[in-house]
Order: sequence, then structure tokens, then C-alpha cells
Amino acid sequence: MSTILIIPYRDREEQLETFIEEITNYLDSTLNSEYIIIVAEQLDSKKFNRGKLLNIGFNAALKEGCDYVVFHDIDLLPVKADYSYSDRPTHLIGSIDTPKGFQRTLFDQYFGGVTIFPVSIFQEINGYSNEYWGWGYEDDNLMLRCTSNKIV
Repeated sequence: MSTILIIPYRDREEQLETFIEEITNYLDSTLNSEYIIIVAEQLDSKKFNRGKLLNIGFNAALKEGCDYVVFHDIDLLPVKADYSYSDRPTHLIGSIDTPKGFQRTLFDQYFGGVTIFPVSIFQEINGYSNEYWGWGYEDDNLMLRCTSNKIV
């Protein structure tokens, strides 16, 4: 079973290069299976639509015949995380270290950043909403739909 990481991306070439190098090193040393990294890039000048990019990446992952995917932001790198299969949606980031002057808040019900999803469950809840432009709320909406469907 291949692990497939789906990365939403726009206009951060240096950060993407660093991410690919770091995540490749991490997965090579910790994962006992093959993996594929799919970068879903937004090319237009509209506000960023993370949900739509992740849905596009998910559709590309389906063509690879995967059982699960990992939705992964490029500004989060693992220190200790298990990227192997989980039979339920699993949030992998519980705490983060940020550069000086940068803040990112995590809270108990936060469901973004890095999340494992079995394909069947992601399809059952109809993926991310495509309606959130700019930063935020697509993860909250996804968590709400998982909760209301008694998935998490």
C-alpha cells in the first residue's frame, strides 16, 4: 500500500523545495512502504482555495489506486509522526515549533495541517468544500461533517 501525500501549493517555491527535501528524508527513514507526493498547484490570481486544491489532489491520488491519503501543508514538517495507514481520519500534528515572529494556533478540535484520511471515508463525506477562498474554515467544515456523520 502506497502512502500518498497531497500538498496544496501556490507561490512558495523555496518553501516547497525545502518541504520536499525534508519530507522525503523523513519518510525514507520512517515509512516501510512506498510513497507518492502530489503537489496540487493553484495557478490563478484568485484567493487561495486550499479545499479545492486538496480535492483535485485527491482525485489524482485515486488514479494511483490508493487506500488512504495524507493531506499535508508545506509549512509543517514532522518531528515525530506516523504516516502509515489509519482506518479513520487522523490528525497528525499536535504541537508545532514556529520560527521567531511567526504564530500558528492549534486547538483541541483543530483538524488541519496534516491529516490522514482513508479514501472511502473522504468520499463518504464528499471531500473538502470548494467554497472557502482565502485562509481558513475548510478544515473546520470538514471536521464538522466528520463529527455530524459520527466518523471522528
